[in-house]
Amino acid sequence: MVTSNPIQTNSEQYLEYIGKHKLAFDIYEDLYPLKLFEDFVEVEAKKRGLFYILSNVDKDEIYPARFCLRFPSLEEAQLLYNPQQQLQTALNFFRQVESRPEVKLNYHHIQQFFGTISDFQGIVLMAVAIDARTVITESRLKLYIWLKNAPEKVETAIALCGDSPTLRAFLVNDQLQVGFDLFFNGESEIEVYPIISQDELQQFHIRDRIIPLLPPRALPLLQQCAVFQVGFSEANESNILYFDYVHDPNSFVDNLGNEMTKKIHAYYRHQPIKSLTVGIPEHNFYGRAIEHVKLYYDMN
Repeated sequence: MVTSNPIQTNSEQYLEYIGKHKLAFDIYEDLYPLKLFEDFVEVEAKKRGLFYILSNVDKDEIYPARFCLRFPSLEEAQLLYNPQQQLQTALNFFRQVESRPEVKLNYHHIQQFFGTISDFQGIVLMAVAIDARTVITESRLKLYIWLKNAPEKVETAIALCGDSPTLRAFLVNDQLQVGFDLFFNGESEIEVYPIISQDELQQFHIRDRIIPLLPPRALPLLQQCAVFQVGFSEANESNILYFDYVHDPNSFVDNLGNEMTKKIHAYYRHQPIKSLTVGIPEHNFYGRAIEHVKLYYDMN
């Protein structure tokens, strides 16, 4: 059948989202490596990849040039799922970015993790993200992986990140998200994120375990999300609390009382987002105000 309105592919839709976001937040067209990431999205999103728009608030500063593309998961791709190929695709993109002389990437943590494991079993998701800054050495690339029913890989990630009784307390199931940060100045960081569902949060033995470890001001927010995560990294000033798939994004953002976050969300109130995840450093809940916020908009 011939139609006058061609069907829009995922990549076209995602590139449109990036373009609108750049206009809304005055992001320079030549901000490196945005064009390379757009080219990456154009190719990889056609393979059923999923797209996220991210923004960071740091006191009075907004860092809006943050985007993420998630490869198809094991559940979505089934027999076609190939995490080894996805990793190679991600690293090929990283090497493209690294072709600029002033960009120096350190693959130390990625090499340590993937050099230790014997196979890719239990890696059920993988994603690539960029955080582009006007000062190029402050920019970074990020590789995310999700582990499920892979205890040896979980232990490898924890050993690289730094073990602690607090981290262990939040490991309530067989799932763990791992993030590898590669800064353009050659610094490398690793972060792990235990994942707790709302159903698990309702279980008394789990609540008894984790509630004493959380700031009292954060506890009401646990009821306002479908999934809760805590980010652990030796590079962070404090752990970061992530409230995934918040039930009412508008009210959640309004109640944080952070004006810069409201400015970002004012735009996304009128966009076709599927869900919102909000990350807040733990120490913010002990201060007078929430000054640092991470926003993750699911655009799928």
